[in-house]
Amino acid sequence: MMQSVTLLGAGLSFAVLFWRYRNQSKNRPRRTLKEKLKTAKILGAALLAWLTVSYSLQHMIGKIDGTDHEPSMMERIVRLLSE
Repeated sequence: MMQSVTLLGAGLSFAVLFWRYRNQSKNRPRRTLKEKLKTAKILGAALLAWLTVSYSLQHMIGKIDGTDHEPSMMERIVRLLSE
């Protein structure tokens, strides 16, 4: 379950982004394909980093609790390739 402070922070961040979007200049030049690809790469890297940290934290919490987890698909693939 998410903490209320996390939800409040996420809501505030989205509110600020929405406010900045609504108040931006209307006569800006359109974004080029190169700029869109750069933004997509940054968002993809951020998503990958977030998933990596989340995955690591889940396993760390499991180890602290003493519960043994089933190996994930990625762990099974790495183990198969390392043999």
